[in-house]
Amino acid sequence: MTVSEQKQSNATSILSVLGALIIWGSSFVAIKFAYATYPPLTLAVVRFLVATVILGGLTLLPKNRVRLQKKDILTVAICGLTGIFLYAVLQNIAMQWTSASSATLIIASYPIITLLMESLIYKKKLSAIKIVAILIAIVGVVILSYVKSESRVQGELLGIILFIIAGIGWAVYNFMMKSVVNHYPPITLQFYSTLFGTIFLLPLALLERGQWRQPTLLSFSMMMFLGVFCSVIAYLLYNRGLKTMAPSTITSMLNLMPIIGVFFSWLLLGEQVTLRKVIGGAIVIFGVMLSVRKTKADAVTEPVSSLELQGSPSTLPQQKD
Repeated sequence: MTVSEQKQSNATSILSVLGALIIWGSSFVAIKFAYATYPPLTLAVVRFLVATVILGGLTLLPKNRVRLQKKDILTVAICGLTGIFLYAVLQNIAMQWTSASSATLIIASYPIITLLMESLIYKKKLSAIKIVAILIAIVGVVILSYVKSESRVQGELLGIILFIIAGIGWAVYNFMMKSVVNHYPPITLQFYSTLFGTIFLLPLALLERGQWRQPTLLSFSMMMFLGVFCSVIAYLLYNRGLKTMAPSTITSMLNLMPIIGVFFSWLLLGEQVTLRKVIGGAIVIFGVMLSVRKTKADAVTEPVSSLELQGSPSTLPQQKD
């Protein structure tokens, strides 16, 4: 490959990842619009039904036509339970009380949650830098979580707590996925985990039958955007970028997502970007950036898969809606 072709390939990869981040960053705004006619659980079910159908079609392609082995069924089912079902349910309920901008900034702290769980599960000793990074991120989350007494009554604090619990589910999803991610094509694995998650979600929609309403053009369009763009196209764009970009570059770019999310919340929903959100969000992002720095203690560099780096549970994750 010539130098010119290499530069073009790198530029395409950067644009692909940036495109995925823009889609994921706007997902919380789409959820707010979709709520006009879709109750929270029903929205999750319909969204992932759409994604499952599209992903199922993609698995018919020769390179993706791989059956799930029996020994991996339970693992992938747990991935669907945590990364799709649990995350979608908690996120969609939380979004009723939480602003789109606050949700985006809280989700920026998810790498810290994953780091803490990794330390507990694998009994890995954290370096001083990572401990400081975790504490910094926690301070940022506390600042974001502080709301006035009248907001607490409206449930904003509960919404933020639900988002944090959803982050624990997302971290479990990442750990479980890590054991099977190299055994299947990415699309195939995403299809099966989404399929299991959708199956778990289906019964919940029946709980909201009394709230079902005729979708408007806007709410239906937003639901389709979540199912097609956030759960499929953004993932494909992100995976394309991973082919040539360094993991460190990808990780750094992921920190753009909360900024993109806050921008769309301000532009499309008219949400106020308060000084508290700016300070809290900046502290969270700084803590996350510090936590992913490689130190001398990181003697072994683990391979980074597209699913592990898919820091937006929006696709899910995922990803991290």
